Amino acid sequence: MGRIGRTARPGAAALAAVAAAAAWGAGPASTSTPATGLAPQATAQAVRWTEALAGPAPCPEGSTRSATLLEEDFTAAIPQASFNDGWGVVTGAVDGRAARSTVGSTDAEDWFFTSWASAPVGARTMLGFATRGSVPDPAWSRADVNSVSATVTTGATWQGRVYDVTAATDDEQGRLGPWFQHRSAAGASQWWEVDNVQIYTCRPAPVSRLRGTDRYDTSAAVASQYPAGQDVVYLAQGLDFADALAGAALAGRDGAPVLLVRKDTIPSRVAAQLDRLDPSRVVVLGGPEVVSDAVVAAAAARTTTGEVTRLAGTSRWGTAAAIASTYPSGVGTVYVASGLDYPDGLSGGAAAGRLGSPLLLTRPDVLPLETQAALDRLAPGAVVIVGGPGAVSSAVMTQLRDHTSGTVSRIAGVDRYETAARVAATFPAGPRRTFVATGTAFPDALSASALAGAEATPVLLTKPQALPATARTALDRLGAGAGVVLGGYNAVQSTVLDQLGQRVG
Repeated sequence: MGRIGRTARPGAAALAAVAAAAAWGAGPASTSTPATGLAPQATAQAVRWTEALAGPAPCPEGSTRSATLLEEDFTAAIPQASFNDGWGVVTGAVDGRAARSTVGSTDAEDWFFTSWASAPVGARTMLGFATRGSVPDPAWSRADVNSVSATVTTGATWQGRVYDVTAATDDEQGRLGPWFQHRSAAGASQWWEVDNVQIYTCRPAPVSRLRGTDRYDTSAAVASQYPAGQDVVYLAQGLDFADALAGAALAGRDGAPVLLVRKDTIPSRVAAQLDRLDPSRVVVLGGPEVVSDAVVAAAAARTTTGEVTRLAGTSRWGTAAAIASTYPSGVGTVYVASGLDYPDGLSGGAAAGRLGSPLLLTRPDVLPLETQAALDRLAPGAVVIVGGPGAVSSAVMTQLRDHTSGTVSRIAGVDRYETAARVAATFPAGPRRTFVATGTAFPDALSASALAGAEATPVLLTKPQALPATARTALDRLGAGAGVVLGGYNAVQSTVLDQLGQRVG
């Protein structure tokens, strides 16, 4: 992390005057080198930006980009050549070309100015850029915008840096003069590269994140959205997805949370949520081989009645069938998804929960006997497959027709992201909020699938660094009042939250 602060520096003021003269047609001025040795006050960096470094930098969480004021990718040359000291253009950057400075015993200091930008005075204004280098201490590499100065950390690989420079809009009635200074540490040879420099403004947006330090904490964060005094809470093992997929549909029907546990223990934050929820009873999803009797005993102590029951079979297909046994015969619709992968079941569980329908699991090429028996008892009016033929084959689709008097249909896209978007298209427009989770891992969305079903809102899947086009289209159609990202920064980058903010509210 770098440091950012506000400082009045004669060297910066002199350089700003020269750049202003060139950019705005003012009279002659003289340059002086940037002042050295002034350490600005440290504050937290505004956002985390670690992926998609060739694209737009993100706004702080709870906001989204409103205007782009400056973009500099060094395609042509270092800008404002008259005020460039020692920087040159090199290839191999995040978007093709970058600015590079090398300093040492014979060249102790380099600097350059970007073009000028203008922002409304007081508008939330950010400076973002990609950086890498061999600078031993951030005090030797700094980025300034008017009187706002940030020291910059560097590493051998490209990293994104974003700083809040709103205070700089007060200096020159919103006119912003960014410049970069690189000094040698005691004459040592070192290099610094900068690319994709951006200045942009941000506006408030109804977007937020539910996350914890791990999958268990995240499930506790999701459970915090439920009021205390629950009739029932569901527990599922957090290292596999199958039991929680089917359980999420049931929990969504009941308006109840799903919490994730380890096989032999209840993690501390999950236990704290159980205490807060104060349920009358707990239902464990899966047998003792996935959730031990020790967990059952610990859960019983956190209910008002001491009642803990299991819904379990001898396999994942059997457990899903046991969960479906809590539904009456003659249900309108049954959802079916692959039990060998998770993405389709995540979005399908929310859809099933919204309609009060069960979710059953299948093998890709054959319908398990347990699933067939459950379907025969349920006697559904329709069956909906979630996922394409690679997940649930045409052969299984044919088998399903033998277990319903109604239709068998399929909701599928070319990939997991489009399938989730097509499931979202079955939801009514205008939900209070919508959920977005990574499509590359299952834990974060397991608990949220139940919450989404209870709230009649879909779960959309995203790539870690960007919303897929199909998700963006689904969000535009939904017109949700707010957006909630599930999971931490490694699972879903801040860039996704920024993009989500453009499409909700």
